[in-house]
Amino acid sequence: MKKKFTIYLFLLFVIPTVKAQVLFNEDFNSYSAGHLINDYTSTTPQQGGWYSGTTPPVTASAMVTPETGKGNVLVITSNGTLSFGAVSFRQAQGVIDALWNNRTAGNNILKVEYEFYGTDNFIGNCGITSQGSTLINVVFNSVFKRIVCNYWYATSHRELILKNYNTDPFPYNMWIKAEMFVDYNTKNVYFYIPTLNFQKADNFSHSRLPEGLSFGVSSLNLSSVVKFDNIKITALQTLPSYILSSNEQLAAKFNLYPNPATKVVNITNSENMLVQQVTVYDVSGKLITTQNFNEQAEIQLNVESLASGTYMLHLQTNEGTAVKKLVKK
Repeated sequence: MKKKFTIYLFLLFVIPTVKAQVLFNEDFNSYSAGHLINDYTSTTPQQGGWYSGTTPPVTASAMVTPETGKGNVLVITSNGTLSFGAVSFRQAQGVIDALWNNRTAGNNILKVEYEFYGTDNFIGNCGITSQGSTLINVVFNSVFKRIVCNYWYATSHRELILKNYNTDPFPYNMWIKAEMFVDYNTKNVYFYIPTLNFQKADNFSHSRLPEGLSFGVSSLNLSSVVKFDNIKITALQTLPSYILSSNEQLAAKFNLYPNPATKVVNITNSENMLVQQVTVYDVSGKLITTQNFNEQAEIQLNVESLASGTYMLHLQTNEGTAVKKLVKK
């Protein structure tokens, strides 16, 4: 019995690794305490393959620092040379795309995650770049009191606000984990902040692949302290169940009637979410039509020209994209 139990445990822990492949992992634990890199103006990779970003001057210091319960973390503070401190880091061009291109076949979902801690003033972010622009990232912005996510949609960026802190206290002085997903199978992006229980989802229509990894912070004052830890890139075969449920929860807030419809379908929702665009696809995934709306909470969609059949409506809103099924008589 003991032998059988041991085999079971081995299978339990080995099988998931086939579906989730860690491509890159930075926890700063392999470095000695002190500066992450020795030359903040260097144009060549230094310790860990990192070098400072492309926006001089660097006006902050990034120190590898032991922290109780976490091992080493990266602590960034203003160096006081200008009013607001800033520094950024990135991996050399070609590192991330090589890792992605050599991933296990079928692992077509990109997952990026990191942990962030901030006090006082800061605009901190971490994410993936592609063709010189942001592919996906999450930004913690205490200056404008919000947490936002950015992603490449088709020919430009889109931004989703995960949380506005106009009235609620901003989450200072705590470690916050951010997770981002680019699903190349379904052309969807997902954002999840488990520490604060924020979730958003949207679609995209491009073929850009991950090429670079960068993180950094700006707008630091002399009292600001920002920390980064556990930056990780993973190639997944399937989405985690908690991400799928996020998309389903958004769709559940919308109501379509009549459904089946003949000429017009009414689209309403229970939380006054504003609809910006409705894209209609057939069941094979073919784009049929797109209609734009002026931030409307309730809309009437003319479907008279559609042939009889089943369609998927992608509702672009200020909270993300909800997908609803429509039957046309």
